[in-house]
Amino acid sequence: MIEPQPIGVCVVITNSQKQVLLGKRKNSYKAGLYGLPGGRIELNEPIATAIAREVDEEIGIKYLSFTFVGVVRENQETYDFIHFVFSAQISNQEPMLCEPDKCEGWVWVDMASDLTKVLPGHKAGIEMYKTNDYLTDLVQ
Repeated sequence: MIEPQPIGVCVVITNSQKQVLLGKRKNSYKAGLYGLPGGRIELNEPIATAIAREVDEEIGIKYLSFTFVGVVRENQETYDFIHFVFSAQISNQEPMLCEPDKCEGWVWVDMASDLTKVLPGHKAGIEMYKTNDYLTDLVQ
């Protein structure tokens, strides 16, 4: 059996109040922490397709315009995980909880608030979005 690729996408989705959308994870890596919408890229799947698919699967929103933010390399104990980070803004759409087996719910959070309960790679993606950096290494 082929293991999943250690490559994923995540998106910093903001609203008109400049808040970021976070979901509380369950039944997955670092359950109990918050994360951005996103997930693993499937073998041979284009990155742009992966981000649109993940957003649709997780929050039920289609046809967003995504902007590339940067890349985060995060050490996850036995391997390095690569996050391709994007951003998008929504104004008149509310995210839905489409995968209740993986996420307890979605919340809007002020980006200036305490983000210590956010997955390290996703927190780094939010920081990159705020500072216009494009590359982050989180290695132990």
